[in-house]
Amino acid sequence: MPLRLLRRVKNLFVLSLYKYKKMLNSLFNKKVKKTLLLLNFTFCILHAAFCQNPLIKQWDKRFGGTGAEYLHAFKQTKDGGYILGGFTTSDSSGDKTQNRWGYYDYWVVKTDSLGIKQWDKDFGGTTLDQLTSIDETADGGYILGGISNSDSSGDKTQASWGNQDYWIVKIDSLGNKQWDRDFGGTSDDQLWSLQQSNDGGYILGGYSNSGVGGDKTQPCWGQYDYWIVKTDSFGIKQWDKRFGGTSLDLLEIIRQTSDNGYVLGGYSYSTISGDKTQGNWDPTSSTSDYWIVKINSIGTKQWDKRFGGLNSDWLFACEQSTDGGFIFGGFSDSQISGNKTQNTWGGSNDFDYWIVKINSMGNKQWDRDFGGINDEDNLGSISQTSEGGYLISGRSYSNISGDKTENNLGNNQTWVVKIDSLGIKQWDKTVRTDTGSGVGIGFGIQINDGCYAIANSTNAGIGGDKTEPNWDTANIHTDYWIIKFCDSTATTGISNYQTPNSNFQIFPNPTNDFITVSFTSAKEKNVSVEVYDLFGREVANSNYQISNSPVPIPSGNFQIKIDISDFNSGVYIVEIKRGGDFYRKKIVKM
Repeated sequence: MPLRLLRRVKNLFVLSLYKYKKMLNSLFNKKVKKTLLLLNFTFCILHAAFCQNPLIKQWDKRFGGTGAEYLHAFKQTKDGGYILGGFTTSDSSGDKTQNRWGYYDYWVVKTDSLGIKQWDKDFGGTTLDQLTSIDETADGGYILGGISNSDSSGDKTQASWGNQDYWIVKIDSLGNKQWDRDFGGTSDDQLWSLQQSNDGGYILGGYSNSGVGGDKTQPCWGQYDYWIVKTDSFGIKQWDKRFGGTSLDLLEIIRQTSDNGYVLGGYSYSTISGDKTQGNWDPTSSTSDYWIVKINSIGTKQWDKRFGGLNSDWLFACEQSTDGGFIFGGFSDSQISGNKTQNTWGGSNDFDYWIVKINSMGNKQWDRDFGGINDEDNLGSISQTSEGGYLISGRSYSNISGDKTENNLGNNQTWVVKIDSLGIKQWDKTVRTDTGSGVGIGFGIQINDGCYAIANSTNAGIGGDKTEPNWDTANIHTDYWIIKFCDSTATTGISNYQTPNSNFQIFPNPTNDFITVSFTSAKEKNVSVEVYDLFGREVANSNYQISNSPVPIPSGNFQIKIDISDFNSGVYIVEIKRGGDFYRKKIVKM
């Protein structure tokens, strides 16, 4: 069972009350759902263009063995490839080249820009080791982090202090282990997020119910607190801090901020107590709210804020935005109440994605709800895109309804939503697998060519968007799965532009190898052609002197041919200048 589901056991006393309430309302909600489904279906028929998304699939790849692989970390790397990490029960089989040490081991896969595997590595001790976070380091290697209850064994050089500890592993660019470190107290400590800090060290974040002991220097305020560990570049602890109230406070994400401090994000059941200055919107504190804590570079709290409604609000993703504020998201079944300004699509007890934008001091600027009308739409990641909008991704059980414009093929599928800088939806995409389930977190990122890479775990065979079979032929166990899409409409922050008298053409578009720029002759003899990626970087150019080397074609036109066969797939901008004539067009490299 995925670890994100297992940890819910720690909230049984809350969830049992919640499920009881959900059962009492189930009959009413089914009637509401049917009505909403009918209304939304009618809307999509009448507005078919709106219900489409512009993405064209480029390729997909699956990675796994004959056991189970649960993806918990996914990033594009500096060389344009990808790093995928999670945990595995497979021995050497399929794409996996090493046996595991224990029941669960860390498993990392590195690919090139086309998703072709370059290497894979297994790390673990003789019991349970579950990777939850990964970051590329300044030296071209990677830092891996997660949860371990292994003693010194296998790749692990230190025994756990208590039931579960933070465990970090530093590897080089080829996946070879350089060192590992264990951090914990005498009870339960679970690491869920890590990042290399600007000073070359590492910041680790998760939650703990340990008292003072081991590496932990402060007692818990309540049942679980946020627990932060800062290390140097060799993994040696510099300081640790706990933040919480007198109930459950569970950290999911930590990110360094532009002032060299850190923002901590998770969810809390605590009232005003301990480090928490605002109580939950639910006066009984039987449901959780998002809880954001801002600290400085040495771990001193600067402010904290809670966001939520009267039901459950669980935060799982947070990033600093280019304006200095923060964008964060998770999932919520709260209706309009507290900080929440929109109802969920399925009514009370149905979870939707919920996004909140705040400024640098934690003051809310806007919030948005996105979902369908089925029980769960669970957000897993959020990131800012090149034009200032955001890409949000997770998993959804909903078919066409609410904000969702495509049906699932299986029980739950990866669902990606693109919004602008104010949270207005631009498009959504259901990444479909036939009969299987996208059971993991659901990662979506814009990559350096302007396209999108999406990753998850799935136990599906060939079908939908998936072109490779599951390594477990019974389709019981999950594999890692990555898929790349490009925007067929070339919608970017750069617009097409043409002067009234321009006589330029660019073809073919889309293309695999060459583009041809065609134009008529004029008294200006010099024509310049420049090709840019979506980040404004020039990737090709050509200057053409008509008087020196004319190449006539019918109608007295001239042509320039540019080779783009080595470009990554994605959207590019072709800009042509001749005298006062100016032409710009978006092209798609397939």
